Amino acid sequence: MAVRVDYIVKETALNIIRNPSLSIATVLTVAVSLSLLGAALVIQQGVSGLNTRFKDDVEFIIWINNDASDDQISSVERALAESPVVKSAVFITREQTFAEFEEYFAESPEVLAAVTPEDLPTSFRVVPVNPDLSVVEQLGRQFTPLPGVRQVDFAGDYIRRLNQFSSAASITMTVAALASGLASSLLMYNTIRTALFARRREVEVMRLVGATNWFIRIPFMLEGLLQGLVGAIFSAGAVLALNRVVGGAVKGADFRLFDSFALESGQLWVITGILLAAGALIGAVGSGVAVTRYLEA
Repeated sequence: MAVRVDYIVKETALNIIRNPSLSIATVLTVAVSLSLLGAALVIQQGVSGLNTRFKDDVEFIIWINNDASDDQISSVERALAESPVVKSAVFITREQTFAEFEEYFAESPEVLAAVTPEDLPTSFRVVPVNPDLSVVEQLGRQFTPLPGVRQVDFAGDYIRRLNQFSSAASITMTVAALASGLASSLLMYNTIRTALFARRREVEVMRLVGATNWFIRIPFMLEGLLQGLVGAIFSAGAVLALNRVVGGAVKGADFRLFDSFALESGQLWVITGILLAAGALIGAVGSGVAVTRYLEA
């Protein structure tokens, strides 16, 4: 039996109209599940961009004791200059450290009032030749026992902690998205089953006159597919709104470190494509299973 496009469109629309509440509930559930998935993808993209940014500019800081002598400071400076694995090393004075301190605590005048440049230590900002975090940490530890050195801080520590936090958040959202996606598929399954039950007499008549299972199946599968896609479109809108909020917060607060969390249009298009594909998959799987089980019963 030939499949007519006008018949498919008509039957799909009738199925949706007959069950508006179930259709709306299905679309909203799909939208929520895919919004969680989209948020997880945004976090992963942001962390990936942050890691890329630090890959070629990983540094560590050698903090000098306030009572360190000029000879001790010169000794550290010579060790850095003579090291073949140090790309560059810049000495930061108390005044420069205080200027950064003022910028960081610009909105906390009570903190600034309690600190003077003499209270802050000097330091060396070191960029190694090899940016690998493990190599950087091993190099930094070589300077820890030198006289006059208070401690060595690694940028990698903060990146690793951010990675751990972001990974945990991304995994949590992905698991929640999968659970919600399963709920969406089950709701889709029940929606299609309800539509089939409401039209069971028509379906039986169609089978008696020779309609194939695929002829009967297509309008119902198209209904599920459309519901999944509509839910995916809503979730894509939520991701775009989230990205705009994050981008505004980053630019407004001048958090240049986290610029990578405000995604570019190309990255957003990739995430949108993933969400649309996931929505179509949820709709196709849920409706396809429901129709197949009904026709084989």
